[in-house]
Amino acid sequence: MATDCIKLSLQGLPLEILQQIAGHLNNSHRPSLYAFGLASEICHGATIPSIFHHIYLTISSREALQRDVDALVKTLSRTASARLVRCLSIKGFLRLSDKSKIEGYKSSSWNSRSQFEATGVNEILRDEEPDSPSPHVVYDEPVIVKSSEEDLAWVPLVSLIRTLPRLTKLVYNCRNQFPPSLLDALHDHHPQCKLYHLTFRFRTLLWGTPYPYEMALATSPCLYSVKVACGQRDSDGDDDFNQEAMMELVAGLAPNLKEVVVVNLTPENSWRYNRRPREPWRGLPGFVPGRSIGSLTSLSLLGTVALTSLSFLSAVDVTRWDLLQTWARHTEFSQLRHLALGGGYGCEGIGINDQEMEWIAQNCAFPRLKTLRIRLTRNDMHVERPNYANNAIALLEAFEPLDQLEVSGPLEPKILDAILHRHGQTLKKLSLRPSERSSTADNLTLRRHIPMTLAKEHVLQIHAQCPALQELAVPVKRTKSDALEAEIYKSFGKMGRLKSLFLTLDCSDWRVCRDPNSIDDASFDAADRETYKWSGFLKKGYVRETLMNCAVDETLARSIWETICQSETGQDLESLKLWTTGGGEWGNYGGNGGIPLVVNNLSRSWLIERVARDDKGIINVRELGRRVREVRDQEVTDGYKRRAERVGYERYIVMEPEDVAEEDETVQVFRRAWPRKKGSKDWREDWSSFPLQV
Repeated sequence: MATDCIKLSLQGLPLEILQQIAGHLNNSHRPSLYAFGLASEICHGATIPSIFHHIYLTISSREALQRDVDALVKTLSRTASARLVRCLSIKGFLRLSDKSKIEGYKSSSWNSRSQFEATGVNEILRDEEPDSPSPHVVYDEPVIVKSSEEDLAWVPLVSLIRTLPRLTKLVYNCRNQFPPSLLDALHDHHPQCKLYHLTFRFRTLLWGTPYPYEMALATSPCLYSVKVACGQRDSDGDDDFNQEAMMELVAGLAPNLKEVVVVNLTPENSWRYNRRPREPWRGLPGFVPGRSIGSLTSLSLLGTVALTSLSFLSAVDVTRWDLLQTWARHTEFSQLRHLALGGGYGCEGIGINDQEMEWIAQNCAFPRLKTLRIRLTRNDMHVERPNYANNAIALLEAFEPLDQLEVSGPLEPKILDAILHRHGQTLKKLSLRPSERSSTADNLTLRRHIPMTLAKEHVLQIHAQCPALQELAVPVKRTKSDALEAEIYKSFGKMGRLKSLFLTLDCSDWRVCRDPNSIDDASFDAADRETYKWSGFLKKGYVRETLMNCAVDETLARSIWETICQSETGQDLESLKLWTTGGGEWGNYGGNGGIPLVVNNLSRSWLIERVARDDKGIINVRELGRRVREVRDQEVTDGYKRRAERVGYERYIVMEPEDVAEEDETVQVFRRAWPRKKGSKDWREDWSSFPLQV
C-alpha cells in the first residue's frame, strides 16, 4: 500500500517538477537518473532531456567514428531526442596513418600528459595541468586541407552536427586539427553555437602570413573558448609565437572569444637554442595595435613561465612584469570573472613573487572577479624576501570578495587570516596547498621555511569565517593516526554546508633538515638513532615514522570518513578525497635511496562517495591510481626476481626474491613497524594502517 501511494504521488507531480528531480540526479548520481527513468513511463519521459542534454564521443578511428555516430543517430531517432541535445563533446585522436607527416625533431619521450598519467596522480588532481619537459613541435604536420582524406574522415560527425537543431556548445578535445568541414557545418547550421577548442594551435606563424584556414578558424564567430599549449621555442628550435597570436585574437580578431587558457611549456631540447635571439613577432594579418581591446571573462596563465621571465615578447615595449602587462593591453581585466596565475603539477616552485604581487595590487583592478587560482613563490634563491607575506596579503586583499579561491605556495598564518577576513563570508570553495622550495639558496645557506601545517584551530577558524563553504581542499599532517590527528578530522564535521572535502595527507617531515631546534622523538631507541646509510645524517627513526604515516589502507580511509561524519552538525558530506603524499621529503635532503620503493606502495589515495539514492549511509570507496600502482608493484617484483638470479649466481646459492627484498635497508626499517607475518613471502602483504585514535 505504501508503495502504491508513493507511485500515485510521483505520478501526480507536474512534468516540470519531475524534470527538476531528473536534473538533480543527473548532476549528483548518474546511475540514479537511469533508475528513476524506470519507475514509470512519465518518469522515463522526464529523464530524457537530462540524458541527452550533453552527449560524448570518443574518437579512435574512421570506422569506429562511423559506427558510433550511426548508433547515436539511431538512438536519437528512436527517442525523438535530437532536439534535446545542447552540448556535444569530442575527444581522442582520429588515426589515419602511423607515419609522421613532417620530418624533423624525433623523440622517444612521452608527452607531459602521458607522464602525468603514468604517475597515477592524474586521477587525484583531475583539474591540474601537468608540467614536465616533453616534446613540443609547432609545425608538426601540414595544415589540414578542405576535402582532403583527413577532412573527409570526419564526415560522420559533420552529418551528426546537421541533425542536432538546437546545439549550443561544441567541445573539441582531439589531437587532430579541427576539420574544415566541421567548421563549415557550424557556420551553416549552428552559427550561434559556442566552440570550445581545447587543442588549439597555430602551426604556420613563422610563414609571415599564417595559412588561410588557420586564420579562418581563429577568427570564427563561433570560437568562444580556447586552450593553447606553447613555449618560447619548440623542440626543433623554432620560435613559438602562439601566445602573442592569442593576445591579438583576444583584442578583436576573434569577435566572440571569451575564455583563454595558456599552458606555458618547457619543451624538451629547446634549451639548446637559448643563446639564439628570438625573431621579432610580425603580428597577425589585420591586427592594428591599440585599435581595440578584448573583453575576456576567463584568463588562465599556467605552467612554468614566471611573470618576470617573458622578455621574449619582443614586439612590445616590455617592462619587468611584461606578461601580465601585455595581456592587460589586449583585454579588459575589469571584465574577468575567472583568473588563474601559475599552477601545474611539476612546477610547484614557480609562481608570483612578492614584487609582482605588489605591482598587481597597485596597478590592476578586477571588480567582477569571482574565482581566483593563484600560485605564489618567495623567489628567494638569490636574495631574501622579507616583505613576502605582507605583499601576499596586499594582493589577496586587493580582490573583491570571491566565491572560489585556490592558493598554493608558501603560506603563513597571517596570510590565512587575511584570506578568511577578506573572502571568508562569500567563499563557496576554498583550496589551500602550502609548499616551500626544497632546494638550497644560491649562497648555499640552508632555507629554514617549513610548509605551513594546518592545525585544528585553523580548521575551526575556516569553519567560523566561511559560513557558506561547500568545497574545501586542505592538507592534514599525518601523525601516526594519533589523537591529535583524529581531532582535526572531527573538526571538519562541524562545517554544516560542506559537501566535498579533499584532504592532502601530508607525510613529509621538513623539521629534520630545517628546524635547528628539532630533537629526536623520545620514543627513538638505539636502532632508531642509527644513520640511514643513503643519507649520511638521516636517522632510521625518521624513516620508520614516515613509513608509518604513509600507510593508508581502505580501513583507515573509512575510519577518517566515519570520524568526520559522526561529528557532522549540518548536511551530510557527499564526497571525501584523500591524497597520501610527501613521504620521503625532508626539506633539503635529496638522496632517498630505496625509500620511494616502499613509500609508493604504502601511500594509497582514496575517493569515498556517499550513495546519493540511499539514506542509510552506504558509501562507495575506490582507490585512486590503483592500476598504476599495481603496474609499478609488478615492476618491483620483476626487479626482485632479476636481482635474486644475479645474486644467487654470484654467491653460488639459491636466492628467493623475498630474500633479496629483505636485504634492502628501507625494508629492514619497515620491519620494525610491521614484522613478517607467518608464511609471508612479500613485505607488501604484511602491512596495515595504524588505527585512528578516536
